[in-house]
Amino acid sequence: MDGHAVKHSMECWQVVGIESALTFALRHLVMSEIRGRFRRWGAMLVLDREDQSRALLKAWIDLASIDTGSVERDQHIRSAEFFDVGRFPFAEFRSEAIEALDEHRYVARGPLALHGKNRPIELIVTPGPKREDAGVTRAAYEVRATIDRQAFGLRWNQDLDGGGLVVGDRIDLHARIQAMRVPDGPR
Repeated sequence: MDGHAVKHSMECWQVVGIESALTFALRHLVMSEIRGRFRRWGAMLVLDREDQSRALLKAWIDLASIDTGSVERDQHIRSAEFFDVGRFPFAEFRSEAIEALDEHRYVARGPLALHGKNRPIELIVTPGPKREDAGVTRAAYEVRATIDRQAFGLRWNQDLDGGGLVVGDRIDLHARIQAMRVPDGPR
């Protein structure tokens, strides 16, 4: 070593929960759509400017924290007929690869563990502006994904009298994230 400090290429970003939101939308034939959010969740993003293959995105969701605006519906979604939070309290994602889609967006690929199943999904990540706030670097991110609930064994549904099913299979996830840079954490 020549005595000069080596500039570290790793950046670790942690979600600031109170300033972030994780929402979802699910087609519902009676009401057209169910929208909701999860109140307890978190994520960490590790970036490496020198070696993109070392980038990592990890996220978790406390499934009992679901909020659709209906206490009865939320209790049903938490029950053994749907999420079964007694047996499967969390959903977790860990990227296996993060690649640039274009100059403004990235795709994070990896397994989502949900309801006792691990299935590959893709998260589309769009970085937003960064700013300094009282000596802390903050950044905005937007993340979108679509999952098929049937792939995770979330099969509950209800037949309509005229044919068809009440709840669609496609769930659209959207996270608006405010993150702050933290000292590099363990991988």
